[in-house]
Amino acid sequence: MPYCTTCGAEYRSGSKFCGECGASTGAAPGHPAAANQDRSLESVLWEGKAAGISDRLKGLVGLNTTLYTLTSQRIMVKTGLIGKNIEEIELLRVNDFSVGQSIAERMLGIGTLTVFSDDASSPELLFRRIRKVQEVKDILRTAVRNEKLANNISYREQI
Repeated sequence: MPYCTTCGAEYRSGSKFCGECGASTGAAPGHPAAANQDRSLESVLWEGKAAGISDRLKGLVGLNTTLYTLTSQRIMVKTGLIGKNIEEIELLRVNDFSVGQSIAERMLGIGTLTVFSDDASSPELLFRRIRKVQEVKDILRTAVRNEKLANNISYREQI
């Protein structure tokens, strides 16, 4: 928890004023607390659907129900027409990723992005048949690096 720079009392993250002395907690630009608040805002970096031939036909009639979303903090895969299933992985938990493309997929400009993480519920998350898969991988790689740097997490190889 953060501490007030005026009286030294501990206050809750996100508070605008100290509970002890009433001083501002630093919402001014350039203050470390303001930087933390800016980092807490989540923005969508990429969003897409499966783009194979059958997926495009499903999209014409509104049945392409899988939505992939990459934000500045997490990855989400939403599936389902009537009932919804949402899988999420925090970017801090991502370990690695790979891209796979068959010959037919290369001709269509699509591929599968596999995200490997230490998340217990979904250690492998697949983005199947997405357009410009290499560009999406690069966006994901940059987002993971930025999130880990912002949270002072470094890579370590285990022997």
